[in-house]
Amino acid sequence: MRSVSNAERDACAVVLDKIRSAVTSGRFPAGRFLPPVRELSSEYGVSPETIRRGLKILEREKLVAAKARQGFRVSSGAGAGADAARHCPVAYVTSHDAYLTGAQPANLAILDAFQRTTAQAGSSVLGVHSAGAGGAVILEQLRAGRAWGAALDTMDRALLEALRGSGLPLVLINSCWEDAEVDVVIQDNYRGGFLAARHLLDSGCRRIAWFGALGRFYHSRERFAGAVAALAAAGMRFDEALCADVEGPEASAKAAELLDRSDRPDGVLAFSAGAMQTLARAAQDRGLGLGAGLRAVGWTVEEGWAGSYRPLFGAGPVPPAVVWKASSMVERAMTLLAERRAGRGGEPVRVCVPARLSLTER
Repeated sequence: MRSVSNAERDACAVVLDKIRSAVTSGRFPAGRFLPPVRELSSEYGVSPETIRRGLKILEREKLVAAKARQGFRVSSGAGAGADAARHCPVAYVTSHDAYLTGAQPANLAILDAFQRTTAQAGSSVLGVHSAGAGGAVILEQLRAGRAWGAALDTMDRALLEALRGSGLPLVLINSCWEDAEVDVVIQDNYRGGFLAARHLLDSGCRRIAWFGALGRFYHSRERFAGAVAALAAAGMRFDEALCADVEGPEASAKAAELLDRSDRPDGVLAFSAGAMQTLARAAQDRGLGLGAGLRAVGWTVEEGWAGSYRPLFGAGPVPPAVVWKASSMVERAMTLLAERRAGRGGEPVRVCVPARLSLTER
């Protein structure tokens, strides 16, 4: 597949905003077909392929629907004049580009859950992906798309602050920091870390290691705290030498160093796909299976188990993982946004979506 250049992505993003605005403003009415691709290409001064890429993104946002041999039809409720309380979209905002380059399985599962949830309500989700754009640019996209609220899956504090003054109901979803002064829906990271460490203890592990990011991210800080609590409850603690705070290129070397120790760990917490994959490869290279000899616990969104977690282990056994549901996260986020929209005041709330330990393949 041909790679997409930065210039093509930029052109697509500009055209995408223009077509989205034309749809939501009613220039292209709901139920009608958009002009042919070549006509749009001529109007916006870009290639037909750029138009097609943009339309595919709008299709994922449920603003248009492709009809074989007919083109793209504007979805019901997408245009102007639709009842705002029902048909205006809610926005899902990330720090990725419009192609969701580099998105994690959790991001994709959340977007899919938004699409399903809003479709059931006769509405839609507006995908807004900032790719480093400033708050003013994103706010303009939200207004052009007539979004009635926004769920932000981003650690961009400046973007959050810029949008807080817009009057739009906001919620942080799947992203958080300790002093965020806004409604938050987050995974129950502490409980997940506690359950995972306790499982290793109950399995007989006594040299438990941490492998992955540690202090940089909110998720990992909370998960580590939960694991520490489980060890403390058993009268134990992490050996500092078995805590590998790693991410990126150095992970493979760190995994090798960890497993080559004379006092090699008998249990490992690896709470990201990259960390777990690196650990599994290092264990395989040393003839260690992720089972009785070296136990491990991972972490994954439940909707991504089959597509992203299971493939990490090839034909081998799949270690247990802490799982959580993107659909539950979206349902709670939509409830909070609706309450704020209806005028609920008061302090921001923080909702933790349940995390549980899954011991068997799904």
